[in-house]
Amino acid sequence: MVERNEKGKQARLYFLECEKVAKQQPVIDPMKVLNDPAAMRGLLLTYSEKVLALESTITEQAPKVAALDRISTADGYLCVTDAAKNLQIRPKDLFIWLSANSWIYRRTGGKGWLAYQQRIQQGVLSHKVTTVQRSDGTEKTVEQVLVTAKGLTKLAESFS
Repeated sequence: MVERNEKGKQARLYFLECEKVAKQQPVIDPMKVLNDPAAMRGLLLTYSEKVLALESTITEQAPKVAALDRISTADGYLCVTDAAKNLQIRPKDLFIWLSANSWIYRRTGGKGWLAYQQRIQQGVLSHKVTTVQRSDGTEKTVEQVLVTAKGLTKLAESFS
């Protein structure tokens, strides 16, 4: 099951230790607990404390969840630099992260960033194509990657 090397020995010892711990934990007989008021009180207190702690956590996180939900359902797009400002990280770091995590790429010899089609279909990125007039009278097509509200939410989750 495990390799015959040092890592394998460590894994085997770990599993043996886990097995010992599991066997040492007492098995609670439900009928005995129901008949013993002190044991029942102890179990109920333990679980009540856990429930109260979880409810406290939910109450504490509710404003953050509401804000994140508001962001994710908002309309509009942000350029990558503005998205970085909203996430409170450097734009350069966001470009590096987006590139490393297959959100954007550059064509060979190209200057501008492009979004992967998968990310556009997911609704986290979009493209803006603009035609601009050069000073010599010719036209140039410029592409820009934009982050959607849904994309900003996913990025916020990744950077938190």
